[in-house]
Amino acid sequence: MIWFIKSFPKIPGWEKRTALSLKLQELSLTKKLFLVYSVFALYFLFYHEAHLPLVWMVGLALIGYLVSGILFWGIVFAFRKLETKVVLPAIFAEVGIERPTIKLVPWVEVSFFAFSVLACWLTGFFENRSGILFLLVYAAGVLSARLIDNKTYYKIGLLGLVILASGLISFKSLQKAEIFVAYSMFKPDFEQKDLSRWNYNAENRTLHNEDLKLSILLPEEFYFHNPQNLNMEDKTGIGQIAGIISTSDSDPNRYPSIKLFFVPFRFDNESELLSEFKKFLDLQVQRGDIQELNELEREVFEDRYFGTFWTFYDVLRPRYAKTGMFFLAKHKQPYSLVFIIDESLIKGRRHEESVEKILTSVKIEE
Repeated sequence: MIWFIKSFPKIPGWEKRTALSLKLQELSLTKKLFLVYSVFALYFLFYHEAHLPLVWMVGLALIGYLVSGILFWGIVFAFRKLETKVVLPAIFAEVGIERPTIKLVPWVEVSFFAFSVLACWLTGFFENRSGILFLLVYAAGVLSARLIDNKTYYKIGLLGLVILASGLISFKSLQKAEIFVAYSMFKPDFEQKDLSRWNYNAENRTLHNEDLKLSILLPEEFYFHNPQNLNMEDKTGIGQIAGIISTSDSDPNRYPSIKLFFVPFRFDNESELLSEFKKFLDLQVQRGDIQELNELEREVFEDRYFGTFWTFYDVLRPRYAKTGMFFLAKHKQPYSLVFIIDESLIKGRRHEESVEKILTSVKIEE
């Protein structure tokens, strides 16, 4: 057995591997933890972005890793500043008076709480009331440990708080990068025009766009979102966004919603548009935004709208819903219009009544 062990150095590369192992053992506990974290983080990030082309996959994974790495070392640095040594006068030791030699730094403690609250607010964690309640209860528990002077549980509680905040920031940065990638993949390759000049007649609730020679009637409790006020995610679709109609004046994606897209040339049929829309849906499935996507039969509405719809489970707004694309044909203007519709799934109806009213009201001047 001894001779077998002695033969190890003869294995090619054995000495280099041994030297690497020794270097790893010499690392501090913090650096070892970071290495372990890096392995799991990179594996998760590459797996999470595996649905994208290689360049985008690597780019997004590195962005996520860079942000989380900066936050990791930021937490380490902050924790090292959380406590400071107190130099006691020699007379205390001489007379036998014991005083703590390490104390917490108040401004660092406040910074931990401020950073966590700011991170939760910026990432939308407080948009749900349960998020506010959770943070209040958790922070009360951490402060209780501070009041009873239990440093161990107090520091553990602070660590949990900043880890939550860092996780939210890392996830949000990755999400923003994914939105940019999706927008870049579906961004129109034609020169975009200004489609923000919409006029609204409150008396008869009619929208009109002179550039498109287009008018649409808004039913009660519906709102129009001008393209100049939309974010990058809402602008992603088939062509150039011309506006969104939804049941919320603040959320353009609240059901039912109709996204209007413009293409500056005519299509003979909807097959090419449908192919692009299917890629867009597949990307949403791979991102985990929707599940159980099932295609329905080709649909015709009023003999001038042609398209296809799918049923799905909406993960972001937990419910079964319906989405699809209508291509508006039979008009004489030199452009194409695409209506992307997201709505609730209603038994016995193809579309919600309000959606059909909006589609029926669409008029294009000849």
